[in-house]
Amino acid sequence: MPLYDYHCTGCEADFELLIRSDTVLECPHCHGARLERKLSLPARVAAGGGPRETGGAGPTAGGCCGGACHNH
Repeated sequence: MPLYDYHCTGCEADFELLIRSDTVLECPHCHGARLERKLSLPARVAAGGGPRETGGAGPTAGGCCGGACHNH
């Protein structure tokens, strides 16, 4: 079940929706249907094994692998 980011053009809200086969696409704030799907960055795993927020900034200074491949 994918998780997508959306922007409501009716009330300007940004939100995430977990999409299932029976999901109705509507804004949870204004219940409008004028939605735009936003480009989402996948979550990365931190060194401790748990998920880490990317903050929308993209890869770390070490590149997509955090420098683990030593090719950066």
